[in-house]
Amino acid sequence: MYLWTQDSIRFRIDAAEYTGYDAAIAARILPGLPKNACVCDAGCGLGYLSLALSTGCARVAAVDSSGEALDVLRENIARRRAANIDVYQDDLFSMRPEPRYDAMVFCFFGRAEETLRAVKRQCSGNAYLVKKNWRNHRFTMTETPLKGYTLSHTVRELSAMAVPFAQETFPVEMGQPFRSLEDAVLFFRTYRQQGEAEVSPEQVLALLRPNDSKKYPLFLPSYQQLGLITVRAEDIPERFGDMES
Repeated sequence: MYLWTQDSIRFRIDAAEYTGYDAAIAARILPGLPKNACVCDAGCGLGYLSLALSTGCARVAAVDSSGEALDVLRENIARRRAANIDVYQDDLFSMRPEPRYDAMVFCFFGRAEETLRAVKRQCSGNAYLVKKNWRNHRFTMTETPLKGYTLSHTVRELSAMAVPFAQETFPVEMGQPFRSLEDAVLFFRTYRQQGEAEVSPEQVLALLRPNDSKKYPLFLPSYQQLGLITVRAEDIPERFGDMES
């Protein structure tokens, strides 16, 4: 489970509200949804993807186990008057909604097998798995490989389990804006991987570019390819519905 902190929440809010990449992800998913769909945003975190999805479907069930993260979503729901989002603090993999969701979205969340199990039990339509399509952590000074759950890793797992799927990739700006150099240094220290050396302001500054924004004068570009895997609930073998949580 991802552990949100005051700093990681603030950085995610800044990135979401400046780059708008959640809207780009939603734009890939919304055209495939049935009319008046009820969609589950599984492991929604701060809920910016839930907000983006809510503009094109009847209801969104935003599910996460972190109360701190969901508090941010509740504030945004009230501020934006997004009345069609239902917030659930729960373990997504133990839920049994009635009726089942028309679609489920797993954005950087869940292993392949547990995702299939949840979809088989909770969804009547498509599941959309948004995956990182790169090899190394983006916000480290050294080349530190990601540990699983990438597009290639998930494709291999689904293929090994003989589950049919469709896949596509698309580019998105997923950079990080900063209010100051001190803010940027804190960011890299927050996301530093175990065993990685301490970072200096000089090292961080070399990665940034000036930004035409009074609020965010510095920006760390990160133009990435995301992977989108689509799995139909009806194509998932029955054995996944019978597995214990």
